[in-house]
Amino acid sequence: MKILREYVWDTLRQNKRSGLIIMIALFLMTSLMSCFCGLVYTMWTDAVVLEKWHNGDWHGELFDDTPGKALEQIKNYASVSAVLIKGPWEIAKLPDTTDIQTDNAAPATMKNTKRRFYLISRGANEEYWNSMPEKYSITEGRIPFSEREIVLSKQYFEDHPEAQVGDTLTLPIGRRTYNGQPCMDTDIFHEGESFQETGTKTYTIVGVMDVTTSSAVPAYTGMTGLDEASIQADDLITVYLRFNPMHSTYQELPALAKSIGYEPDEYGKYTLRYNAGLLSTYGILSPTEKAFPIHLSRLAIPLMFLLFTVFLVCVFVLVIHNAFVMSVNEKLIQLGTLAGVGASPKQIKKTVQSEALFLTAIPLPLGILAGWFLDFKLFELINATNDLGRDAPDIVVTFGLPAILPAVLLSLLTAWLSARIPAKKAAKLLPIEILKQEGSLDKRKKRKKEGKRLHFPGITGELAANAVSSRSRSYRMAVVSLCMSFLLLTIFQYIITIQEANDNIFRTDPSETGHIFLSISDGRTPDMEALQQIKTVSGITKSLINNSLPCAVWIDQTAVAEDINTYLGGMDQIIAKKKYSPIERDGKYRIQSVIYGLEKDSFQDYCEKLGISPQPYFDDPTKALVYNYTKDPENSTRRNVLYRELLDIHEGEKITFTEKNADEIEGDFEFTLSAEKLVDELPIETLGLSNFTLAMVMPMDHVLKLGESCCERRQNSTHVISGIFWADSPDATPDYPTIKETTRQMDEAISSYYASGDYLLSDLTEKEEITQSAQNVMNLVITFLTGLLAVIGLSNVWASISGNLRQRRQEFAMLKSVGLSPRQLWELLLLEGLTLGLKPLLYSLPVQIAVLTAMLTLSEISLPEYLPFAPYSILIGYICLILLAIVGAYAVGGRRLLKENIIAMIKDDTL
Repeated sequence: MKILREYVWDTLRQNKRSGLIIMIALFLMTSLMSCFCGLVYTMWTDAVVLEKWHNGDWHGELFDDTPGKALEQIKNYASVSAVLIKGPWEIAKLPDTTDIQTDNAAPATMKNTKRRFYLISRGANEEYWNSMPEKYSITEGRIPFSEREIVLSKQYFEDHPEAQVGDTLTLPIGRRTYNGQPCMDTDIFHEGESFQETGTKTYTIVGVMDVTTSSAVPAYTGMTGLDEASIQADDLITVYLRFNPMHSTYQELPALAKSIGYEPDEYGKYTLRYNAGLLSTYGILSPTEKAFPIHLSRLAIPLMFLLFTVFLVCVFVLVIHNAFVMSVNEKLIQLGTLAGVGASPKQIKKTVQSEALFLTAIPLPLGILAGWFLDFKLFELINATNDLGRDAPDIVVTFGLPAILPAVLLSLLTAWLSARIPAKKAAKLLPIEILKQEGSLDKRKKRKKEGKRLHFPGITGELAANAVSSRSRSYRMAVVSLCMSFLLLTIFQYIITIQEANDNIFRTDPSETGHIFLSISDGRTPDMEALQQIKTVSGITKSLINNSLPCAVWIDQTAVAEDINTYLGGMDQIIAKKKYSPIERDGKYRIQSVIYGLEKDSFQDYCEKLGISPQPYFDDPTKALVYNYTKDPENSTRRNVLYRELLDIHEGEKITFTEKNADEIEGDFEFTLSAEKLVDELPIETLGLSNFTLAMVMPMDHVLKLGESCCERRQNSTHVISGIFWADSPDATPDYPTIKETTRQMDEAISSYYASGDYLLSDLTEKEEITQSAQNVMNLVITFLTGLLAVIGLSNVWASISGNLRQRRQEFAMLKSVGLSPRQLWELLLLEGLTLGLKPLLYSLPVQIAVLTAMLTLSEISLPEYLPFAPYSILIGYICLILLAIVGAYAVGGRRLLKENIIAMIKDDTL
């Protein structure tokens, strides 16, 4: 063994050139492995950071109000690791509730400048402040540490410009009452309500929160610290939880809710909420997601990275294996000598593998550092181009043990596999066989008879083809590695371009879905003057403004449409799936319904589109248009969406609705509408109608009138206005500058009637910019990875060609001795390079066709639809790069061959 160790050290010293080639290959491999592992780990940790930044570090929430007496039981629950608490609401009466007077404000525009009457706040314990995103919304000041320290929404400071951080507020606290009954602290304002004082409290303002709330609730919001000992048994608190182990969240939270007395709803479920985004980043999916194919989409990225890892290992095994084959070939006679003097096959194999481990010692740490440096530069570039749409901190490269350990293990595995292949071949050979191999592992005992092969025209083309074919075994690994590198690049490009095609093909045309989107919610009856003013903004060519009233209709089996029975197995079968809204009670079915109210001009446009006279519907508040179709969720695809008739309804039929579409709704108002006309389309497809829901359409004024008879919650829903607007555009393509300018003008008009927090305005420009920014980041990552793969694949081919040309010196000497001219030599090398370069491209075609076909099939995109988005320029550019690299390698080797004389080339250096 000592002799073998000395031999390994001696060969490393004597074969510095081959050792250096192997070390360079190992360094490149380790660098890319390290970079890839660091990239994946950083992307995962950043996904976790984003989820915690936006939604908080919690797993499940007891969404109903939880009594304070249950807090001790929750804390002692076995699997609960952390309890995040928001205490009961506390309301204080503000001293000054008069309107703010402005010199240039007209009486009609004073609605948005009214100060609010109250200050409502909730305390939060230390764990809550440490784990939830509210702390990131504090733009000035700090987190409150006690119940007498408070952070207030920026709206308070906008309406009270004299207020500053550090001020103290001594306010009466108590409760709101209306008609002698207590109101919830978060109820909307009731005309004639009063405030019942129970004491006073002094707050110290310690921060400003970048938060806005609707003026429907006449109060500014704030948050304080929380002393858990102050929570009373009858206080209603909100509890967020973390579980250990985390993967038990979907089982433990319902069990906990049951144990503390929560009551299930009509669907048999508790009112709970899960931090699904955070859980999914840890690979934890809800039982519902696991039961349906939709969970496969969540696994797409992890599967893609796993596939990339396997391909990466295979590529580098082929690359480095080729370098080890060249190294073993150079010292094959020495290995045969060792075998002849008694070295066992196991010792021969161990000798080659030991050399691999020695050669890995230096490249491994250097490659790890190089991978970290590449990741650092990559994410530095991403952070510089990813400001748009990201309000969280910049991406931080998290290159810790979870990234280093896989990189080291994958690198060692790759090096071991690469050396093991030639080591096993050398160990199996007898000394006499090694001499017969003439210094090469790839020599064969017999040549197979070969048929006619395709080649470039002329004797030179035939020689080139014969040269490549006769050395197909020595070139095989280089060809396969280049082929896999090319496949990885093309597959990544197919993924990107198919996604782009998918977005363009299946995205609803903006000319149908709108350019600008508005939502108004201030708890009051819609201001028709404001809506009219918005519609007159310059640049708006069309609008659709609506409100809605959720309700339900109870039917028996005879009222179910034949389509439901024929294609979906009947209503009982739908209910049995437990994933849709209908329920059954006492032989009757509750079907969810929505009554859409359209503003006058919008309703007239809708009726005109359908060829219906709108006037009867304006005159009679009981008449409505009925959309009696539901999407078939069991048989529809993205390409072919199927619609089924929902109920057996006839024109003129009277339908009785109830506002109580869920058991939790307090009201039970019932009303009857006439199905005056059955229609086959909604005012717009993006209204968000869920499956198995009946839709009625009528003028907005009639829906508001119905809402007046409903409970407060349903009445409030009719006061929420949604608006979709189309901006002036010369063609079907959205004119983003025009849309952006129109949105700005609309914001100016709306702000004259509504306060901040009462409306939300967005447009296609924002969505397009954020989407494009995300796409640019993804393209940057993909380009980075494929660029490294291209370097690795091409460097392997270069090394293989250089090594083979050195081993073929005698062959070229013979050709030169029989009259091969320099011009003919260059032609031979050029044709040989082109022949070798085209092989991996041709070999990869079947795999590319199979992969592309599978992707297009899963995406439901046809080949003609995809072709306009195919990555032609990238593929052609990479093919040219491959051919140039191979021809360049032959050119460098050709220059060396031309410089050498025939005598030196004939000499056998291995003897």
